[in-house]
Amino acid sequence: MVKNAFLSIKKNLGKTILLFVIMFVIANLVIAGFAIKNASAKSVNAIKSTLSNEVTLSVDFKNMMKNRNKEETDTIDATLTTAIADQLKDLQYVENYNYMISAYVDSSLTAVETDTTSDDENDLGRKQMESRSDFTLQANTTMKYLSDFTDENYTLIEGRLLSEEDSGTSNCVIETNLADENNLNVGDTLTITSADDSSISVELTIVGIFEIENTATDMKMMNTNPVNTIYTDLSIGMLMNNDDTTLSSATYYLDDPENVEVFEKLVEEETDVDLDTFSLSSNNQLFQNNSSSIDNISSFATLFLIVVVVAGCAILCLILALTIRSRYYEIGVFLSLGQSKIKIIGQQLIEIGLIAAIAFTLSLATGKMTANIISGMLTTNDHEMVMKIDETEGSSDTMESQSRGGRGFDFNNAFQQPENEELDVSLTGETIIKLLGTTALICVVSTIVPTIYILRLSPREILTRKKG
Repeated sequence: MVKNAFLSIKKNLGKTILLFVIMFVIANLVIAGFAIKNASAKSVNAIKSTLSNEVTLSVDFKNMMKNRNKEETDTIDATLTTAIADQLKDLQYVENYNYMISAYVDSSLTAVETDTTSDDENDLGRKQMESRSDFTLQANTTMKYLSDFTDENYTLIEGRLLSEEDSGTSNCVIETNLADENNLNVGDTLTITSADDSSISVELTIVGIFEIENTATDMKMMNTNPVNTIYTDLSIGMLMNNDDTTLSSATYYLDDPENVEVFEKLVEEETDVDLDTFSLSSNNQLFQNNSSSIDNISSFATLFLIVVVVAGCAILCLILALTIRSRYYEIGVFLSLGQSKIKIIGQQLIEIGLIAAIAFTLSLATGKMTANIISGMLTTNDHEMVMKIDETEGSSDTMESQSRGGRGFDFNNAFQQPENEELDVSLTGETIIKLLGTTALICVVSTIVPTIYILRLSPREILTRKKG
């Protein structure tokens, strides 16, 4: 049976080459489908691992302006109070929380000056900048969970950060450039005064000094220099604002980032927080946007695999059905000599299996290239969509250059992982095993279907229908 299979492959060289080419193409497409599907699953997990567990409650001025009646005055009376914020801190999934108050203050210190204005800035913007104080107060329940510090944009270089234990104290943390400008060290004191009421003043004690390693926002887009920000306990912020109930925002740290949506539903169901007035913000929307795109790619990969397998089986069945007609006499003789139909089918399977084995092996070397080409095509639209979102963050010339660079696929880089690392199409052991199983399935189906069609006839009927 094996010997006959080898002889048949050698004798029918044209058919062998045709089957090899088809099997090679099918194997490459199957690899691409599985690789992209596996890559999309890994990408979703990777995005989840970068999610933050933070949910921030603040006044939604944009929504309030949108929903207010035109007859109403321009004054918007909405404040986030500790009473409102306290409703959320004891809900399920909440592990920690931080209340924050931001305020402009005056100080006995010399501010660190930077050029934060552009030449084409309008006069109104300049007047607004001039009317503000040089110093910003950021009062917190604790600094332990502030994203600038946890993301290492800010680094503590001396002393400590403020915690719940500093509640009710006049301790503060300042930036190293501000400290150097005023020759201050940990343990020294400084004075701040309310920008709205000069009679409200307090002396603060420095317990920590930090350094800004990186700022997520362009300095020219900021209203104040972050170097001149003074961190204090929440009580100091209340004192400067002469208000012991109003907060700027409240951030809740959940036990798991995946519980963000459930937590938001709990807020709606178990509290009386008006979500038309207040907003719950998180980076969950970023996850939804990315995962949605990746899910679409995964769905396409699944459909792509189904089409490849079905089409591959159909094409191979057709080719084998046509070529097997030239073997009527051979099959009829074998049956007449008493060879079982199982052995005849087995010989056909061995023939196609040997061809598939060579195609399978070679496809492992070229499958990654095929996967990269297809994934590059699939992710082009996503790149363009992201660039449109980011247009406000860069110059038009830069964005135009990026847009041009994002359209198309460089064939020379086909064997390399795409620059979009969100879709890593590297081959894995699991992908190879799936390819092996799919290839075997295609071989079995495409061999048995046309062979059974012939073997249902008697030897005499087969011999009378022989061709060639």
